[in-house]
Amino acid sequence: MGTMNDKSDTVAEARFMCSACDKEAGQMDLSGKPSRAYLGLDSFVGSLRILVPRKHFDQVRTAIVKCDASVLYSLEREYVPFFCPQCRVIYCGDHWQRWDVFDDEDPSWHDSIRGRCPKGHERKLQD
Repeated sequence: MGTMNDKSDTVAEARFMCSACDKEAGQMDLSGKPSRAYLGLDSFVGSLRILVPRKHFDQVRTAIVKCDASVLYSLEREYVPFFCPQCRVIYCGDHWQRWDVFDDEDPSWHDSIRGRCPKGHERKLQD
């Protein structure tokens, strides 16, 4: 995984599979200690490294171990861009229709990535 750290400080890692075709939708790991932990995420929208607040460390670790995307989504939507909260399932990049959103005042500024799941539910996939 491109965003992942030295595996010696990894405390949890998981692969999330698409409910429609069983292809990988994303993979992540949690590294560090509660005082300074990072979530590394690789998915069809790109790679991220996100600082995890100390108060969420245990919940994030448990959710990764259990592959519980709904808990991760409830903590931070960007943790699981592959999760549709209305369907309550995971879809891979082949099943999300996605598009870039640009700032109204400065059209050269990329604002976010939005998507629509196979059942028509729309959400922001990445800010």
